[in-house]
Amino acid sequence: MVLDDYLRQGQLVVLDGAIGGEIERQGARMDAIAWCGLANRNHPDIVRKVHADYLRAGANIATANTFATCRHVLAATGSGDEAAAITRAGVRLCREAIDEVAPDRPVAVAGSMSNQVAWVPGTFSPDPRYAPAPGDATANYREQAEALAEAGADFILLEMMQDVDWASRLAEAARSVGLPLWIGMSCSVTPDGQAVAWDQHLEEPAHHMDPNHQRRANALPLTDVIGAMLAFEPQVMGIMHSGSSSMQAGLDELARHWSGPRMAYPESTNQHTVDPVTFTENCRAWVDSGVQVIGGCCGTTVEHIRTMVDELRPAASA
Repeated sequence: MVLDDYLRQGQLVVLDGAIGGEIERQGARMDAIAWCGLANRNHPDIVRKVHADYLRAGANIATANTFATCRHVLAATGSGDEAAAITRAGVRLCREAIDEVAPDRPVAVAGSMSNQVAWVPGTFSPDPRYAPAPGDATANYREQAEALAEAGADFILLEMMQDVDWASRLAEAARSVGLPLWIGMSCSVTPDGQAVAWDQHLEEPAHHMDPNHQRRANALPLTDVIGAMLAFEPQVMGIMHSGSSSMQAGLDELARHWSGPRMAYPESTNQHTVDPVTFTENCRAWVDSGVQVIGGCCGTTVEHIRTMVDELRPAASA
């Protein structure tokens, strides 16, 4: 993989920032059920431009817009049979952006996979009408992983891992195609200071959720998720889509169990909103503490990544 030498030598690797959010910010219409899942088909020029903009800002990784392109997500929009093609298009658009603005730089394409499901329109809550059975989900994950590999992704990036059972199904499917596996877990901190798997009820405003959205009965210690993911022999592990304080708690917990390359890419939404300068200061602290892969998640923009790269240069320079 194009970044293997970076990882072996301990060099800094720069992830891009939010993909779906930046696609929307640059004018694409998001789907109420599948969010950014249809953008590769409906707004390819905007998707390609987002990747190009992040590469110009200094990213070493172009993350394919495939977070929400699994079959059971797109099936809720009537586009399930296009899932593999839309996933492959996500990788192709990354490659086109690389060819356009960074043909001679070490840039890898990350094939994003998640446990995303179709939303209740107008909310961020899962729609139970389209919830896949475990066996169907496993088959759909395998289909997506194969599409990413066939299209030329350099590695698979699991995003927002926040449980054991569903995350393990996803990781097993991703690992089956033989690509390196990077795993991003999401973290919350309970009122008593415990690092737990990301809890939507702690992190999202009530108006973002359907009234029938049930909360997890018991907080799941982040350690449980880390332990489950270690079994899949990832190349990189990290904390992502979490606020700054939760990021730190998650990274501390991860460091107790994982000695390999660590990554961090926080969100900047809701109560966790951070400007590019504050984002950069946080990233600097995480890099100084040993994080090797750094970037942003929901709410971060091209400006966040550009500001961060400018501050961390020459460490982030190719």
